[in-house]
Amino acid sequence: MNRLQGKVAIITGAGSGLGRKMSELFVSEGASVLACDVNEAGAQETVGMIGADPALIVAKRVDVTNEAEVEEAVKDAVERWGKLDIMVANAGIGAPGPIAALSLRDWNSVIDVNLTGVFLCAKHAFQAMADHGGAILGMASVAGLHGTPMLGAYGPTKAAVIQLMETLALEGARFKIRANALCPVWIATPMVERFMEGAGSSRDEMQKRLIANIPLGRMGIPQDVANAALFLCSDEAQFITGVALPIDGGHMAGGGA
Repeated sequence: MNRLQGKVAIITGAGSGLGRKMSELFVSEGASVLACDVNEAGAQETVGMIGADPALIVAKRVDVTNEAEVEEAVKDAVERWGKLDIMVANAGIGAPGPIAALSLRDWNSVIDVNLTGVFLCAKHAFQAMADHGGAILGMASVAGLHGTPMLGAYGPTKAAVIQLMETLALEGARFKIRANALCPVWIATPMVERFMEGAGSSRDEMQKRLIANIPLGRMGIPQDVANAALFLCSDEAQFITGVALPIDGGHMAGGGA
């Protein structure tokens, strides 16, 4: 408990899945959290489910592709709690399907949210942290570490997030700003559920195929990712920056098959 005591965090994509679980865990560990999502109702639901002191977690509608809204979110956190210590740029979308069938519209949408959104969050968080340091987390994926069929837009954005965090780590070091990327494998979230249901085979069969490439024999759960995020954003990781951390049950150890 209290591993983030006194810290102020912004978490995007907080309306469901990984963002919701990270918001819950960060508040339980003492952080004040601005829970941001383009789906304001989802963000409000997250706040209601956590049931914490309203002074510790606040929902805010933020479209991470809109720089003015991202800048306003950072300003809101600083004005509300006096500073910003943690930015978790978690918001993301997918557009699964073969590259030959991928529309330019879907390609651009995935880049806008998964890459430009992370850039905007990191940019404005960096400015707010420059006088005291902090931690920036970009949500990447094992799909950013190796090619993955049917993820021709999603994977490249996650690879770019990894390099963006590496660059931020180098530029931020003299300001005591750390930047790292999380690289989950298949995690039981609404996004992955939609992928399995739309993959062309039965949901159960698709799940078996995904688990077959995870040596620990199960899909991940949001808590697995939230635990890693907590560590990297805490002072326990104060000498860790510029890393891409797989949360993958051994998937990458097998060559990412």
